[in-house]
Amino acid sequence: MLGLRNLYRVFHESRSAARRHASLAVVGNVPEAERLAKLLDAGRSSASAEVLLNVTDTPGTGVEVYVSGEAVEDKETISLAALTEEAVLRELVPRVVGSLDEDYLIPLGRGYPVFRHPVCEKIIHKNARQNAVVGALPIPGADMPAITANQGRMVLGIAAVYGEEISLDRARELAGVLAAGFGLRALARQVVKLVPVAGWAASGIIGYAGTLAMGRATILYFERGKRKPESEELSRIRRWALQEAKTFLARTRRQ
Repeated sequence: MLGLRNLYRVFHESRSAARRHASLAVVGNVPEAERLAKLLDAGRSSASAEVLLNVTDTPGTGVEVYVSGEAVEDKETISLAALTEEAVLRELVPRVVGSLDEDYLIPLGRGYPVFRHPVCEKIIHKNARQNAVVGALPIPGADMPAITANQGRMVLGIAAVYGEEISLDRARELAGVLAAGFGLRALARQVVKLVPVAGWAASGIIGYAGTLAMGRATILYFERGKRKPESEELSRIRRWALQEAKTFLARTRRQ
C-alpha cells in the first residue's frame, strides 16, 4: 500500500491532471469530416480546440487526417483507406493518442469516451517503463517507494479517465482496493524465471510486468462498475503481462 506521503503527492498530481481541459474538433469541407465528428463526438469549430483533426478527401486512396493543435506533441498526417467505424477505432484513435502531449491524455480520455481505452493503455505502458528503470537501479531500498508512487499515479489517472472524482477519500480507497490482491507475487515468481541472473535486472522486469498487470486490472475494475475482476480474468491479465515482459526483455537485450 502507498505510504501516506506518496499518497498525498500522487493525489494532488492526479487531481491537477483531471482538472485540465482538452477539447476536440474535426474540420474540413468534405462529408467524411462530418462523419468523423459524429463518430468521435467531436465539435466542428476549431476555436479553442486543443486537438484539431483536419480531414481531406484523397480520391482513389481514401481520406487523410492531419492531427495538430496545442495538445499535440507530434503533428502527423494519418491516411485511412476508408472512414469506417472500425478504421477509426483501430487505426486513427490510437495514433491520435500517440501524438498527444502527456499532460492532455487524461482530459481527452475523460471528455471523449472513444479515446478512453488507448489513453489508459498509454498511461499504463509509460508507468511500466518507468518502473522497469527504477527497479533496475542498483540502489537498495530505492525502488519500492518510487514504484508504488508510479502505480498509485497510474491507478488514479485511470480513475480520472473513467470519470471518477479524484478526492483524497477516493485515493485512499483505490490504494487499498487496487494495490493489493492482484496476484503480483505469483507473477513475480514467473517473471524471475525469464531473467537468467537474479538481482537488479529481475527487479526491473518485475516492476514492468507488475505495473502492466495492475493497470489492466484497474481498467477492468472501472469497466465492470468498480467490481474486482474474477480470478480467471486476473489469471489472463497475469499471462498477458508475462508475455509483455518477455517481449520487453528481448527488446532491451537487442539494444
